[in-house]
Amino acid sequence: MKGLLMALAAAAGLCAGSAVNAADMLSLGGAAYHFERDLGYNEFNYGLGYERDWSKDISWSAGVYKNSIRRATFYGLANYYPWAPGAGFRFGLSGGAMTGYHHAAVIGTLMPTAEWRGKYFSLQSYVVPTIKPYIDGAVVFQFKIMLDRSAPAD
Repeated sequence: MKGLLMALAAAAGLCAGSAVNAADMLSLGGAAYHFERDLGYNEFNYGLGYERDWSKDISWSAGVYKNSIRRATFYGLANYYPWAPGAGFRFGLSGGAMTGYHHAAVIGTLMPTAEWRGKYFSLQSYVVPTIKPYIDGAVVFQFKIMLDRSAPAD
C-alpha cells in the first residue's frame, strides 16, 4: 500500500508539473481477461498512470497497478503506433519494463497494442502472449481520461 501511495503522488506530480494538452492522459487502471480461466487471477487491475504523446505515433506511459497475481506493478512503457486507419483507432507495439511478477524483480515486455482515442477518453488494449512457465497470456484493457477536455482529439 505504501508503494501505491508513493506512485500516486509521483503521478500527481507529473500531471501538475507539465503543460496540459490533448496528448496528456490519466490512466485509471483496467481489466484483464486471462486465456487460462481456471487459475484464479485477479482481473480487475486498479491503479493510476500518466501517459503523454511524444510525437504523432509515439507516446510514453508510467504508473502503478495491482496486477493479476495481486501484487503492485510499477511500469514504464513506450507505445509506438505506426498504423492509424482513422476514426480515432491506431495499432502498434508497447514495450518497456515492469515489476511485481514471478521470476524476476524487473521484466521486459513487448506487446501488440490497439487504441481508440476520443475527445474525452481513450481505451487501450494490450495482448500479453503466453510464454510458459513465465507468463500466462491475457488481453488487457485500460481506460484513460484526457486531462484537457477542451482540446480536440487527433
